[in-house]
Amino acid sequence: MRNKVLVVTRSDEPNVQRVIPILRAKGVPVVRMNTDTFLYDTEITFLSTKKDDELVLHCPESGVLSLSEVQSVWYRRPPTPKAHPNTNPLYKEFAENESGKFLWSAWSTLKSPAVQWVNHPLALKLLEFNKLYQLRAAANVGLLIPETLVTNKVGEAIVFCEKHGGRVALKTFGGNNLKDARGNNLVIYTRGITKRELLEHSDGMKYAPVMLENYVPKKIELRVTVVGDAIFACGIHSQDSSRTKDDWRKYDFPKVKHEVFTLPKGIQEKLLRFMKSLDISFGAIDMVLTPDDDFTFLEVNPSGQWGWIEAITGMPISEAIANLLMRGSK
Repeated sequence: MRNKVLVVTRSDEPNVQRVIPILRAKGVPVVRMNTDTFLYDTEITFLSTKKDDELVLHCPESGVLSLSEVQSVWYRRPPTPKAHPNTNPLYKEFAENESGKFLWSAWSTLKSPAVQWVNHPLALKLLEFNKLYQLRAAANVGLLIPETLVTNKVGEAIVFCEKHGGRVALKTFGGNNLKDARGNNLVIYTRGITKRELLEHSDGMKYAPVMLENYVPKKIELRVTVVGDAIFACGIHSQDSSRTKDDWRKYDFPKVKHEVFTLPKGIQEKLLRFMKSLDISFGAIDMVLTPDDDFTFLEVNPSGQWGWIEAITGMPISEAIANLLMRGSK
């Protein structure tokens, strides 16, 4: 009988603990697998035959789980496995790499119509740091997108900047690992950049392409969390703080109001078609509402966080995720 939910995650993922208690309170059996501790607290068997594939897990605190019992898998930011502390240092990296590749192979193989994935790792892999693909998918369902240029040709960048009034938005594809001279990690936020700045840094452009977008004027920004067919939109008044004008992720909660926002029905329908086209049932979507009341799509994070939105606005996002997992593939 398929009545269990498998949660594949990491031991320090904060929002998992918002959902698991809701599932258990509703009487749904939940098995949690933390992939970072998998190599020293979980037993796993994968059997592939001519007829079928089978997976059996024995997880701490959750007991034994067979894939045939699973109605939903919540694949929530699982990291690469870490080797047992007693592993010979000579084999540590090998053990971690082999285990990570095995898990990826197992999850990507186990895609059955009988099991609901939120979200399947194959869909996640396609979307990871893939902004151009996301923009095209959004445009294909009728959403507005910013005009975007990626180039290592200074002349092209200058022409693009001039076309859009002499100032554009500078972005990265994400996942950067830049460090300063002291070895500290650097975070690159979205920011406006002028024609003069592009010229000043033109020598460096030949070493790596830059991504530029026409700068979309903002009335407010929107964080839209889509869970199945439920849509939770939060209006973020990023323009009320000089700190967050270009990128609300710089956070200035005392000055930047977050509030429940009702999207027009037409935009909601386009977002649901967008999600379906990407084969995902959960996504955190960033949009801009312009002073002309146009809605512009920026990107979707299929593993995005929502805890702070739920805490501030009271929107029942965790409850919606639990309900989605309970429904399974039905």
